[in-house]
Amino acid sequence: MHSEITLTEFLDRHGERALLALASLMAAFFISFLMVLSQAAGALAQETAQNSGPESCSGSNLIAKYAAEEPEKLAALKAEAKGEANGNAVFWKIEKDGVAPSWLLGTMHMADARIARLDGARSKAFDAAHTVVVENIEALDQAQASAAMLQFKDMTLYTDGSTLADRLDENSLILLRQAVEARGVPFAMAQVMRPWLVATMVALPACELAEKRSGKPVLDGLIAKRAKVEGKNLIGLETIGEQFGAMAALPESFHLEALKETLKMGNLAEDVLETMKQLYLAGDIGMILPLTKAVSPKSAASRDYDDFKEKLITSRNRHMAERALPYLEQGNAFIAVGALHLPGETGLVAAFQEAGYQVSPAE
Repeated sequence: MHSEITLTEFLDRHGERALLALASLMAAFFISFLMVLSQAAGALAQETAQNSGPESCSGSNLIAKYAAEEPEKLAALKAEAKGEANGNAVFWKIEKDGVAPSWLLGTMHMADARIARLDGARSKAFDAAHTVVVENIEALDQAQASAAMLQFKDMTLYTDGSTLADRLDENSLILLRQAVEARGVPFAMAQVMRPWLVATMVALPACELAEKRSGKPVLDGLIAKRAKVEGKNLIGLETIGEQFGAMAALPESFHLEALKETLKMGNLAEDVLETMKQLYLAGDIGMILPLTKAVSPKSAASRDYDDFKEKLITSRNRHMAERALPYLEQGNAFIAVGALHLPGETGLVAAFQEAGYQVSPAE
């Protein structure tokens, strides 16, 4: 199959402004990706053009559905989640003798008023903090994120004249066109993006993207903005280049399969998104990865899935913990990162405990 248009041809036709527009679009979608729980979780929450109209998301909780219709599946999910250490809370207090307490908050980058709030015990902890540590500062700045898209274009774009049309079957291309155009992105632009970035773009339902475009805040942005306004020391644990590198290090075949499975998700997308939100709100973050595996079994069964977890979660956990520890030693730190980085034997809660801190649920 031949591509409809190459990156060079696209730029020849539309000029430098087209590349800047493309970078801006990619940055907007990547910002969403960075703060969503993980690429695996995000890749489930996709919506095709057949159900792209509503401005507000209105999915149903799949846990209730499983309880009524597939109790065995629910039992398996709960059993797997039970084996995930520290999967029962999103807000933690970090203590050590002789050091002022610090705090750890798992976030979910959704424009939902139930999630995008910092009140009660969380607000008091934030007020007491001298240093606020987030996952990535660059990603919260549209200009910096756009610049990074251009700087690392070899990891985000096809620059060899090929496109996704050379790699996807006809049905996947049809679904891709519907999905990206429903999000206001020209099909020609989408075709020159690497599959992981396109999956990022179509990972969130159009309704969620509409919520973001309407100006509704997300928790990570709210935290960073408040830190700046209050003059707190704002620190990022990772760079965009590092996060791009983690994604790009995975085999293209894995990303292509994830993209195709995402495109086929259809009307289930909003239900998955709402279920993830409710699990987060209930503090049941240990259930989220088991849920994604149940809804997307093909990707979970891939031989590259363990590599995905190592590069996108486990390895990043190690780096985040190493970089966060100096701020814990100073005390009065408020750390906010994606919720999937908290649980498990290699999660941040366990890492801080191994470093000699007492880490306990704060709510």
